[in-house]
Amino acid sequence: MAITFQTDDLSSNRSSALPNGTLQLVAFYDGSGVATLSFETKDTNGALSWTTVKDIPNFSSQIVTKQYTIKGEVPTGNFVIEGVVANGVVDGVAFGLLWRDLSGGYHILRSNGVAKGTTADFVSAWPLGMNNTVFAPRVPQVTDGYARETALAVISGAKLLPSGKHSLQVF
Repeated sequence: MAITFQTDDLSSNRSSALPNGTLQLVAFYDGSGVATLSFETKDTNGALSWTTVKDIPNFSSQIVTKQYTIKGEVPTGNFVIEGVVANGVVDGVAFGLLWRDLSGGYHILRSNGVAKGTTADFVSAWPLGMNNTVFAPRVPQVTDGYARETALAVISGAKLLPSGKHSLQVF
């Protein structure tokens, strides 16, 4: 089974209201044109599948959010970034995944990597500093203030990565 797209809006987690079996994605791109992010999941039988988010624009116009239903699927930590075109000091795609498993446990996975730069390349740290005043206009699709607050927390600290295949450890 593959995960199922629900909406670009995000459900609020106020009072731990995020439904079990829900995954939320926040994707941030700094670069020219649009980028693509794909992430791998594994179902309860061990079958692997990929979910792809295309046309991620530069964060100055929009930060992408997606909400999915997961039926026991969990991210493996494998992901692919495509289409990054440098346009400045720091460039790449950063993402955060927040999910609540079927048992109600919370998990978070943020992009990270070994690439070394001479400038901080993390979302919400200079030169990509961001608070709610900066973040909110870039996520007009997120209609609930508590959901927007969670989305900012999920993407903050995520590292911008170049095009390529990447892998993270999932806890």
